[in-house]
Amino acid sequence: MDFANYELDLPRENIHIRCFAHNIMNYRYHWHADDYELSILLYGVQSYCRGSENSLLHEDDVILTVPGNGHASMTQAADTCALVLHFSAAAFKPLVKKGVVYQFPSCRSTDADRSEPRYRVIRFYASQLFRILQQGGPYAQLAAKATLELLTIHLCTQFEPKNFNTLPEDIERRAIARRLLEYVEEHYVSKLTLEDLADYAQYNRTYVSTLFKQIVGINFHEYLTRVRFQHALNDLAITNDNLTDIALRNGFADLKTFNARFRATLQRTPAEYRASLSPDRVVDGMTRRFLAPDDPILQKKLAEYTHIGML
Repeated sequence: MDFANYELDLPRENIHIRCFAHNIMNYRYHWHADDYELSILLYGVQSYCRGSENSLLHEDDVILTVPGNGHASMTQAADTCALVLHFSAAAFKPLVKKGVVYQFPSCRSTDADRSEPRYRVIRFYASQLFRILQQGGPYAQLAAKATLELLTIHLCTQFEPKNFNTLPEDIERRAIARRLLEYVEEHYVSKLTLEDLADYAQYNRTYVSTLFKQIVGINFHEYLTRVRFQHALNDLAITNDNLTDIALRNGFADLKTFNARFRATLQRTPAEYRASLSPDRVVDGMTRRFLAPDDPILQKKLAEYTHIGML
């Protein structure tokens, strides 16, 4: 079976583009080291967490998440689905100072403004990119590059970009950072410290701390907590284990600490979240449930976004 999930590389620009349409299920807490995520709700109601900001998205709403920013979404109605575009931070390279990563906190539509031209244009470019990646062909790279450039210019001129982070372009330092992230993923359940990470990498503590902040955009402790939360959130949805066992198994000191993190991120307790889950809307881990390319809701919305964007 084919899925509405397409990818394309622009090697000269060091840009990767991915566009897909999927059903929104239980919370999937994650982040992208180098990619922006543009999400457009096609149908239904979606709870969306971006950093510490929690929003309720409705049909045609748009939200843009910056690289490194933890985010999660959960369905609030049956058959909720979204069109998602991932693109490399390098797409903004012609528009920003070297290494700078922009964030767009104002790029989040609401009932009051989702029909404004600036959001209609975003939906138009996203639907165009989806069609380009879906159809492929000899001119796909050129068409995708041109469309993505227009999208990034539109974002910079219409949504008041702010400096979020500055990434070093040193290849060796980025390779070291990848090793550190892999180490955290392998040892997050233990009492991992910054000193442990420094010993592993054979660098001093200050260097590792600074590198972590530069590459990931957050400090080591916050990143470690994110990884633990990510795994605990999955266990909460797919197992019947008690909350204390889940917390301890994923590296949290106790249930109180886990509860505090849950409230700070998702504005509810783990017990409240578990009680809200519907068995038919739960998937394991980072699994996605993609739509079919000919899904009627997807096709209807793509046609609508393309038509309105051309008016």
